Amino acid sequence: MSNDDSEVSQDLEQLDEVRDPLLLERYWERLNEFFASSRVPFLLIGVLCALAIAKVLLLLSLEWMIVEEVFPDYWLYLNPYDASDIAGTPDILLALANRWDSQHFLEIARNGYPSGVENDLLFAFAPVYPWMVAMIGQVVDNLYLAGVVVSNAFYFLSIIAFYKVARMYMDYEKSCLLALVFGMFPTYLTYGTLAYSEAPFLFFAIASWYFFKEDQYLPCAIFTTLTILTRYISGLLVLIYGVIILSNLIDKYKKEKSFLKAFDFRLLWFAIPVICVTAVFLYFQSLTGSFFAAFDAHAWFGDSLTTPFHQFRWFFEGYFTDINPGVEPILLMLQRYMFTIPYLVLTLILLKDDAELGLYGVLFMWITLSMEGISGLASPRIMLSAWVAFLALKGRMSSALYIVMAVMFFFVGIWVMYQFQLTFFA
Repeated sequence: MSNDDSEVSQDLEQLDEVRDPLLLERYWERLNEFFASSRVPFLLIGVLCALAIAKVLLLLSLEWMIVEEVFPDYWLYLNPYDASDIAGTPDILLALANRWDSQHFLEIARNGYPSGVENDLLFAFAPVYPWMVAMIGQVVDNLYLAGVVVSNAFYFLSIIAFYKVARMYMDYEKSCLLALVFGMFPTYLTYGTLAYSEAPFLFFAIASWYFFKEDQYLPCAIFTTLTILTRYISGLLVLIYGVIILSNLIDKYKKEKSFLKAFDFRLLWFAIPVICVTAVFLYFQSLTGSFFAAFDAHAWFGDSLTTPFHQFRWFFEGYFTDINPGVEPILLMLQRYMFTIPYLVLTLILLKDDAELGLYGVLFMWITLSMEGISGLASPRIMLSAWVAFLALKGRMSSALYIVMAVMFFFVGIWVMYQFQLTFFA
């Protein structure tokens, strides 16, 4: 055989190797091994970049809504408070930080909590987020911008914190992809972009759980304190941690036969959230005369904690439908349950996978589904407190499905942003 024929034969063999799907799969596996073994977390960085791009596209869609007047532009300037700082603020910032609860957060940042008033709705909003906005506002000289900056900064911190927790339960690749799904979840993508307290709340809550599982009780206690003082519903963490600690204490006592040997005195750090929350409530009492001002204020929203059945009935018979005759109760209900029911199913699955995660998720979902009033309407957002639900997806989907789900979530997120601007969605 001539040299030319030999070279052609070798080229054909090499071409066949390249076309061999098994060989290509091996190359892909080697590439994955390279990224996995690298000290640089390329996949996690890619997830953060993808979420940043998603936020930019979400903002562009919001800008389009403003330009095309999808909703009346004068809505951007409505504010129940004496907010003279609206003048000169770009419309995009007003759309992000001058709607619904954002107005109340920024009023606290602007003027603090009112004094001499027995029952003011501002006391329904926990202090940590507006206090952070006030501090950043001193730097950027614009409270609306400060509210958006704080929310988005903590959004990305929460993604990293979620990844760290996910690594406790699954491998690197799945943890990164699950962090992508978590960040793209429609209500979190939207409310983690607006001047709302969702992102700081979730970062503190996730960090609290991470340190709890690591048995580092001082940082856990600090983050638990910040979580409760960002969103009062997270006072439920005290119950969840208490049940887990008591269960572990009983197991240790059975082995040690001594309470002193079984008890971990580092648990005394959990006095920190009790002391700090009590101090804040005493401060509220000095302003209003009521130690429970934070709970009294929820009367403004018609809120009450009942049962899932009562919440279901409220969608049809509550005052919201009475004062808004154009609202379709069935649509009102379906738009909430399309988020909360699948979320509840995931938390129930967790009970089988991990009892502690299941306890965490089910208790927060029970509270979410048992709220009447405006908080019931906000259930697609409030249910994010049961963030552990995403961990139920472990080992139940391929990598491609994670990506498909994230893309679908993004487009639903644009719809959520539209609903937020149009009416009180969550």
